[in-house]
Amino acid sequence: KDIKNPTRVISVFVLVMLNVSIMASLRNLPLVAEYGYSAIFYFVIVGLFFLIPSALVSAELATGWPKSGGIYIWVREAFGDLWGFFAIWMQWVHNVTWYPAILAFVATTLAYVFYPPFADNKYFVLAVVLIGFWGMTLLNFLGIKTSSLFSTIGVICGTIVPGVLLILLAAIWISMGYPTHIHFDAKGVIPDLTRFDNIVFLAGLFLAFAGLEVSSGYAGEVKNPQKNYPKSIIVAAIIVFFLFMLGSLSIGIIIPKESISLVSGLMGALKVFLDSFHIGWLLPVMGILLVF
Repeated sequence: KDIKNPTRVISVFVLVMLNVSIMASLRNLPLVAEYGYSAIFYFVIVGLFFLIPSALVSAELATGWPKSGGIYIWVREAFGDLWGFFAIWMQWVHNVTWYPAILAFVATTLAYVFYPPFADNKYFVLAVVLIGFWGMTLLNFLGIKTSSLFSTIGVICGTIVPGVLLILLAAIWISMGYPTHIHFDAKGVIPDLTRFDNIVFLAGLFLAFAGLEVSSGYAGEVKNPQKNYPKSIIVAAIIVFFLFMLGSLSIGIIIPKESISLVSGLMGALKVFLDSFHIGWLLPVMGILLVF
């Protein structure tokens, strides 16, 4: 009966997109791009020791308790109400700092498209953060069906399409023999792990892939969760892994390491690619999609 419950409105595709939207943010690509081909090593480590285990654990627990509540339900069942509350509060309070950061990226991207000096205007950034935060809060009052549809359209238009375009442009760039700013070196693939900053970066990359468990809070809204939730987790993890890895390498190919901007590096890379292929008119379109 529960599987056929008409209130379950989230399909496999929508759940995959929700998971991608939770984890994937193209704003992190310039940071990773600075490490060139050694970024591959970092991605493999994170994939093997965090992303895959996290996906398997989330899929198993969501299958065992296929109802809304997610990590609260899991921790409560194991350790009681107090720790269940603590776990879900920690997950919530993380968003209090994360959302202003991602909305600041939205603000600088908007400025890059329409009026670049606004990128450094704190009042403009603050206005975008507040409007975005409250706008998305009000949107979620319309119900999970509406908000999940909005998230699905948003992640396709604003993350997958620009990310795939960036990767395709880099592939065409290489195939046409244009010069690249990172060169493959077998020794350079493995970074110097005796340097503390490299260890810190690895820890930060773990955080970039965090969030697979968040969508489990909607397990009660998923059609046939025992089958569909594990499938969506695995597919989303694969999409995010390759989007991050290939996207960061694409930026490193076109922009010198010392010139990569953490704020506008993504738009800068797209501008170089699009101008080189005489389709610079697409840049404002890409900027608007990234904002979305």
